[in-house]
Amino acid sequence: MLRSSLLSATSILVALSGSCAIAQTAGEPIVNRDTPTPECSARVNVDRNGELPGYVADWDGKKVCVPFTPTNQLLPLGVSPDDFYIKDFSNARVREKWVACKTDPACAEKTLAAAKGFAKFEPRDTGKVDKKGAIDFDGMVDLASVRRPSYFGHAPYSEAIAHADKRTSIVEFTVPRDSYEQRHLKFTGDIKLRGWYIRADGVTADDGQKIRGLVIMNNGGGSEFTAIDNTKTAPFTVDVTTGDYSPAKSDELTEEPGIRHWRSFLSDLNIAGFDVLITDRRGNGISGGRNGFNSAEQANDMFRELEQLETGAGLRVLGPDGKLSQGGEAAKILRDGASFREIPVVVGGYSRGSYATQWFMHKNFVENCNYDVAEPNCAKPVGLSNVKGAILYGPNSAGLGFRLAGHDAVEGALRVDFNTTYYVDSVVPANVDKWPGLQIIKGTWDYVEGLEGSLDTYKRAKGLKDISVFLGPHILQTQNPENMKFAGQRMVAFATAAVLGKKEVEGAKNPKDLKELVTSAPHVWELSTAIAAEK
Repeated sequence: MLRSSLLSATSILVALSGSCAIAQTAGEPIVNRDTPTPECSARVNVDRNGELPGYVADWDGKKVCVPFTPTNQLLPLGVSPDDFYIKDFSNARVREKWVACKTDPACAEKTLAAAKGFAKFEPRDTGKVDKKGAIDFDGMVDLASVRRPSYFGHAPYSEAIAHADKRTSIVEFTVPRDSYEQRHLKFTGDIKLRGWYIRADGVTADDGQKIRGLVIMNNGGGSEFTAIDNTKTAPFTVDVTTGDYSPAKSDELTEEPGIRHWRSFLSDLNIAGFDVLITDRRGNGISGGRNGFNSAEQANDMFRELEQLETGAGLRVLGPDGKLSQGGEAAKILRDGASFREIPVVVGGYSRGSYATQWFMHKNFVENCNYDVAEPNCAKPVGLSNVKGAILYGPNSAGLGFRLAGHDAVEGALRVDFNTTYYVDSVVPANVDKWPGLQIIKGTWDYVEGLEGSLDTYKRAKGLKDISVFLGPHILQTQNPENMKFAGQRMVAFATAAVLGKKEVEGAKNPKDLKELVTSAPHVWELSTAIAAEK
């Protein structure tokens, strides 16, 4: 632990006067029964700007209040967790709730307004600061115009991912338009998904043998992985009137603040010996399409990518040597004597990308359902045996029951009226025990779901598993670099264990309850909270 970071947190030290607990006050619990009662409160800045409940931890002899996001929807009295969190938030139930909501004009108006926010075009950021890297996402793209890892190696960026340039191919996959674009925008034909395939030498097994493994990474909401993130852009600003902290936004230097941390995870995995595949999702960045919110369709895209890597159908590749190939020749080059039906695969995602990752795992191991059509249909699981686990960073791993009330009706509207599957419903966490491996990584005050939900999903998992938390929010802009280093190390540890067939993840904590989970976070504060603590 960093002693300097510990000492900068003095104003967050808990004042242990009276009971010090903020839970169960005024008859309003903030965690479920049988969960340890919060013992204190602490202010965090980005992105909550307020007091959160916490548990008391001992940091080198000092009592510190470690804050966390409480549970959004608590169990009704006399109702079991499965009856509420699982049965009441299924695909059928979210559709029923939307039907009921539509009978009330006020409910319908509010819910539709929220749903429309997840059924819209997202303008591209890549190329706003530097035209090099901007593309015509609807047109035929010269793959040489896509920014390579080396682009981020020179000052002022100086990112570690630049080391991978000589091993990186620009890849382009062909996929169909989703249900929303076909039914509402009346578009036909295919679109292209573009990104990087970064080769590596393999993960070192205990006997010294190199085992080739692939990690497929999926961006967070609206994220564009080749966007510029200039460190000269301040990570946050402070409103002099209210004292509230706001995370950095795009400016004349930066296209997407914080995205360099996401690229650092790619670098960590690749240095550890993993091949890494990343594309911008449909509807975002350097990929084609108009709708970037159909996370279940993005899961289907990963299956398509694996198939195209194997057969070459619909694949174009620009190698690190500048040679353009396509079809079977391109696939042969990337396979390099192996098969993508046999190479161990780990799938990972951040936020919206984690939803796609969850749907991918569900479709592969449980059932292959499509909920973005009028009459949902399900088939047998895809059943790829070389998929070894999932990394969920900043996820809603426990489904709609652990989100804010009303999000279930919004999801019902998306599925019924907009032919889009966005949020993960309860069928996914209910079946996480069928996955071979699960890792959850998030900030303790990540707003997406309370940590109680994350821990619930972790406990449901039966295979290889890890849950790791750090002191920070959901977004990337203001994360402490030390915490991002920690997150990358945890990803490497899990992916290594999954690919090598280990039964345990090195360094895993296995917390027995919420207090153990929250207080397991490294003693390093998110930047805006740490700086505020110094004042």
